[in-house]
Amino acid sequence: MGCGIYDHYIPPVIKHIVSRPEFYTAYTPYQPEVSQGTLQSIYEYQSMACELFSMEIANASMYDGATATAEACHMAMSLKNKHKILLSQGLHPTIKEVIHTYLKGQNIECETVALKNGCIDIEDLKKKADDSFAAFVLQTPNFFGLIENGEEIGKIAKENKMMFIVNQNPMSLPVLKPAGKMGADIAVGEAQVFGISQSFGGPLLGMFVSKKEFSRSMPGRIIARTTDKNSKEGFVMTLQTREQHIRREKATSNICTNEGLCMLMATVYLESMGKAGLKQVSQDSLLSAHYLAQQMAKTKAKLLHPESEFFNEFAVKMENLDKVYSKMKERGYLMGVKLERFSPEFKDILLMASTEKRSKEEIDNFMANLKEVL
Repeated sequence: MGCGIYDHYIPPVIKHIVSRPEFYTAYTPYQPEVSQGTLQSIYEYQSMACELFSMEIANASMYDGATATAEACHMAMSLKNKHKILLSQGLHPTIKEVIHTYLKGQNIECETVALKNGCIDIEDLKKKADDSFAAFVLQTPNFFGLIENGEEIGKIAKENKMMFIVNQNPMSLPVLKPAGKMGADIAVGEAQVFGISQSFGGPLLGMFVSKKEFSRSMPGRIIARTTDKNSKEGFVMTLQTREQHIRREKATSNICTNEGLCMLMATVYLESMGKAGLKQVSQDSLLSAHYLAQQMAKTKAKLLHPESEFFNEFAVKMENLDKVYSKMKERGYLMGVKLERFSPEFKDILLMASTEKRSKEEIDNFMANLKEVL
């Protein structure tokens, strides 16, 4: 259905590897001498995360993309010593909720920049941006699936001495500009797209990368490669910033659960797909969604933002959406996500997603059924 969680192909090798008892019973690798396999897989994951986002350093073990975004806000405020955050109106509503929940009770102010044609209103951003804010938080592709002009937005953030936090769908990175190339200080994303099943909404995996200069303020943990006294290569936990490891008042985060298994799924996915495979999935998802949008435009449904570019998701306005939705469900189709669940202003608006798993034939069958229902 999309809207933050997507139906991508999952290579069978993932289930085979993560079902091994040494992986699925693994907890936090406190003792490096007996945790080399776990530590190496985390190190590999961090390396690929940095390459994907074009950033310098990555951590491991964030619950999901939403909490990773909230942790990024915390990190920016501690680095800037400021208590105000500027958010894009295009952030997914549940990410906004998680940010507000994290910041509640700490006298932290959140302000929002309006949208124009579904994307950031640059004039409103220029008007609101100033150095009283610790950071500006952008999502691209945003809640409506639209691609933001990250470079221009990043420049405005920098001119106003704000940190620039970017939330990206990691599956879009092979074809869209990564956060590092937009000048982001911190980048986050939801890695469910990398070989983790949808499972009715979880468990998920948050990606978190940043510039190297901010590494000591990062939440979670960082794994590094080193040599022992016999000059043999080994892996260690080099940064441990939670209260179980260090004095409580020095902790940057209280993330305690080991996300290692989901992280391993993402690692196996990326390594088994390779660069070419990942690019193919990304391009096919984009093409599939654009073909679906072209077909939808031929019906009574109207694309909500026909002028704006999108990746693999787009919004349409459709009369009597509830009736059409239930009729299509009877025929075996989940059309997408009705956005009215997030706000009454989105009545009769449907967010539709497509991935490499949706063939032209499937889309044509879907459209034939939809035309009959309409």
